[in-house]
Amino acid sequence: MSPSGSSRSRFASGLVALVLALPFTMGARGDGCAANSRSPAPDVTGDWAITYDDRIGVEVDIGGALYEDEIAATGGTVEIVRDGRTLSFELDCGRPEIVCPSEAWPEAVSAEQRNTELEHRMIVTLPTQRCDGTLRAPDDDECGEGTLNPDCESVCDGDIRVSQTERFGVIGEEGESFRLYLGAGIATNGINCALLGYSLADADLQTTGSADDGDWEAVAMENGLVTVGYAGGCVWAGNADLDPELEALLAGASITFRTGFTGERR
Repeated sequence: MSPSGSSRSRFASGLVALVLALPFTMGARGDGCAANSRSPAPDVTGDWAITYDDRIGVEVDIGGALYEDEIAATGGTVEIVRDGRTLSFELDCGRPEIVCPSEAWPEAVSAEQRNTELEHRMIVTLPTQRCDGTLRAPDDDECGEGTLNPDCESVCDGDIRVSQTERFGVIGEEGESFRLYLGAGIATNGINCALLGYSLADADLQTTGSADDGDWEAVAMENGLVTVGYAGGCVWAGNADLDPELEALLAGASITFRTGFTGERR
């Protein structure tokens, strides 16, 4: 797979329409600014059944060159050609430190709204990454704009493990969407598979009732999109030891996986 001028606007299947309708920077327009809103929000508390698309869209960014492809929802391998060299990137959902899109937002989830004064805040228990190695402050040249760690989160220099932890989400001010933050407050060193900070789950909310009548309730999630990002070095299946420049380039690359979903309240 090689980059082209049209690669940013073309996926190999119907996921294209979803990605164009819900751009990565907007998702389903989840409004993080509503976290401290005291206005009413629809009731999302309870159990939800999630249904996924059967494909995952993949974007590989190496030094600003973009490559796109698709793999099965269970994971797979993407091959790209970079300067005449074939590189293989593998999303292996069986790896204990990897959180695939369908694991980041599982097929069955329970949502809560615990704060009666801040109804736009939602809590969901999801797989969350933790650092089993050394957690350190990033060096100046390791973080900031244009890096894999734009917010200068602490860097994990060791193994990543996954456990069930409460994650924080926000229902949009108008009650028509939500955004769930999947990033775990730690950053990759380019080699380990810590989720990048832009890992999100977004969806539009279908509701019934009204805030005025006190029966405003979310009954379905539509146009959902799960986006998870990793450092290129952690999912590269090749061996770059003989090429230090390529090894450094891949460590600084990013791999983004996206898949669509819908949800129904049980």
